[in-house]
Amino acid sequence: MKHLLGFLLFLLVMAGGVAAIVSVFGDEARVIALEQEAYAEDEDVPLATSIDADLVAIPETFAMLSDVFDEPISRKSVKQIHTRVADPSLDEGIVYQIAELDVSFEGRMTTINVEAEVYREDGTYVLFYFTGDEDVVLALDERIMAYYDELGI
Repeated sequence: MKHLLGFLLFLLVMAGGVAAIVSVFGDEARVIALEQEAYAEDEDVPLATSIDADLVAIPETFAMLSDVFDEPISRKSVKQIHTRVADPSLDEGIVYQIAELDVSFEGRMTTINVEAEVYREDGTYVLFYFTGDEDVVLALDERIMAYYDELGI
């Protein structure tokens, strides 16, 4: 299952790369056609977004992500996520299911699945993956991209 998720995320990244290249050098109709072709083979691939954070920056990262929701992600949930990814028994480079967050988005309740890969070279570094309803994931992705723009990344 872990390898399948990794492969599916790889496909998602590759499809995004193709779409980005085509959008620079092609027209919008062609981009849409390529995206449809990329996803036509496996419609069960969940839409995902991701962000990376140092272990010490997890509370600030989730506070920033909370801007997307009607109410902030609870401190208790963030603490549980932090505790889970700080666990030294987690193997590096393996995607782990970390949490399912119930959040309010545009007046309705929805669930965001949080998965993470942990790396411990030069400190603890975490790559978080978020899946859920498409509109929620797209809103999270938009906020993450704005955050990276603010940082100049």
